[in-house]
Amino acid sequence: MYYKKVKIKLERENEMKFIYKIILFFIISIYSYSHPHVFFDTSIEVKAENEKLEGIELQLSLDELNTRLNKKILKPDKEMNVEQENIVFLKHLFKHIKVKYNNKTYKEDDIIFEQAKLVDGSLEIYFFVPIDEKITKNSKLKIALYDTKYYYNYDYEKSSLKIDKNVKSKVNFFTNDKIKFYFNLVSPEEYEVTFE
Repeated sequence: MYYKKVKIKLERENEMKFIYKIILFFIISIYSYSHPHVFFDTSIEVKAENEKLEGIELQLSLDELNTRLNKKILKPDKEMNVEQENIVFLKHLFKHIKVKYNNKTYKEDDIIFEQAKLVDGSLEIYFFVPIDEKITKNSKLKIALYDTKYYYNYDYEKSSLKIDKNVKSKVNFFTNDKIKFYFNLVSPEEYEVTFE
């Protein structure tokens, strides 16, 4: 009788351990489900002339592994230029570019694809966000690149942003904790440029 109770108790403990393992597996699976698979080094240049903000030029350099994996699809010509329609993931990139100037948010339709080419084993993609607005004192420009699905990752830092030295401005580079994604674990890096 005693051994029967012990046996039943051990079976229940084993069942509970099994259930805990399944629960743990699902928790770990959820947190490891989404992570960046595509990586871009990012350069950003603020184009301004005669107290006018012409726009933002962005250069995205795809990592070498993903460039190699996509090389047949990209079909570069002899000069290594790549046609827009050969970049199958291009439509997603437009959604990830976030630009705001003096409370005007620039949408996907405002962003211009300029060109793409293969350079030193990496696909370089160039975009331009036309703004064409007068720069006034305390005008604010905000720039960020991020994918809320966390499939694409954009690598940039304060020095990745270039502004003409003749344009007086102050750059604040920070993590925007007001925006959260990937189970509220990730927030995007953002530039806030205040013109003086």
